[in-house]
Amino acid sequence: MTEGITLTLRLAEACDADDLLAWRNDPVTRTNSRNTAEISRESHDAWLLRALADANRRIWIAERGVERLGTVSAVRNVGGPVELSITVAPAMRGRGVGAVMLHAALAETARIWPGDAITAMIRPSNGPSLRLFERCGFVATDRKDDLLIYRWRN
Repeated sequence: MTEGITLTLRLAEACDADDLLAWRNDPVTRTNSRNTAEISRESHDAWLLRALADANRRIWIAERGVERLGTVSAVRNVGGPVELSITVAPAMRGRGVGAVMLHAALAETARIWPGDAITAMIRPSNGPSLRLFERCGFVATDRKDDLLIYRWRN
């Protein structure tokens, strides 16, 4: 399903705030997030400015031409692994772009932080993300609170 899908990952900028907030507050995204509450514009804008300035965080926008496919973020935890999270734009779901986005983000993460372990925290009820991460080489290794911890087997 991902054959022929090409995309570009670019670093997010403050001007991406509208898309990032809309994707974050999408009902499906919220259901599968750690924090399921709707995020206010003010809170999101303040978070985004801090996140963009954080040397241990990358937020990428996935694009195909002028079409925005979603976002992937990587957070390098002090003394721990790099944690990835992905949000496929609602209009792009079910089109096979998630795997291409995740593979591109894995390559970038491994380039930026070589040798660091890469993980993801996923709700057991989030079947699409579980299948996506497993298809991309992640294996469930543990559980923390109500989340499964997946580790990339590179």
